Amino acid sequence: MAQDIPITDARLQEIQRETAKDETLKVLQDVILHGWPEKYSMTAREVRPYYHVRDELVVQAGVVFRGERVVIPRSLHSDITSRIHSSHVGIEGCLRRARETVYWPNMNAEIREYISRCESCRTYENNQQKETLISHDIPNQPWSKVGCDLFALHEKNYLITVDYFSNFWEVDYLPDTKSSTVIRKLRAQFARHGVPNTVISDNGPQFSAEEFRRFAREWGFDHVTSSPGYPQSNGKAEQAVKTAKRLMHLAKVSKTDPYLALLDFRNTPSQSMDSSPAQRLMNRRTQTLLPMKATLLKPQIPKSVSRQL
Repeated sequence: MAQDIPITDARLQEIQRETAKDETLKVLQDVILHGWPEKYSMTAREVRPYYHVRDELVVQAGVVFRGERVVIPRSLHSDITSRIHSSHVGIEGCLRRARETVYWPNMNAEIREYISRCESCRTYENNQQKETLISHDIPNQPWSKVGCDLFALHEKNYLITVDYFSNFWEVDYLPDTKSSTVIRKLRAQFARHGVPNTVISDNGPQFSAEEFRRFAREWGFDHVTSSPGYPQSNGKAEQAVKTAKRLMHLAKVSKTDPYLALLDFRNTPSQSMDSSPAQRLMNRRTQTLLPMKATLLKPQIPKSVSRQL
């Protein structure tokens, strides 16, 4: 199992080394290998926090696993927590990420406390939504209906393209806001993910131009525009823009890589669902900087998706 963790040898050796130095994990490994006492009261005090998950614990190559999750030694808690929070996806989003890949007792409380002290998150936390976004019917397959919108951030223009099925979105930098530039970016996205049946946008000049109508005819998709007096009807794109701007701005403020923030968001299980946007679009997780078993990266249709199909 340790050899199936798709991380660098140096990182794996660090986990093995810190596990070997952790007094609690040394006792825990001994108990796992030689058998747990029948009663909680008979268990060594150091490993009592693990008693309720004792049937899920194994030791392989000096690393302790709880199922498919790596048990992190205490000396690495701070580093792993920092990595979990590097994309600033919020407390619940970070917890959903952590619960998929790593484990230690009291992990949830430690992560909550860490994030609550983040000045960037507190400064730029989401405000209550002022207008109710108009929702569309959810399609029954990935990338069959996408929404597009333009936004500006830090004096640069971007195009966002969001899939209505998976909530997976792509962000493209725009050197200018011409219709031809938007079309060139969308061609690259459609070549990557496939041509959608429907593209939804606002009535901006980039999308109302004859050049874009010709693009829609040549590529065989229906182009639907939102109401000129109520652009919020393109709700999925509006929501994606809000999230993208927040992640990219927090990355700039905290001086972290915005692409890692996007990677983490795409692999964070969505609220009230058992899957992430990447899983719903591609039927697999994509590798992040967190230690993760290779089995978690194997293609598999998420339960939330199979129920819709």
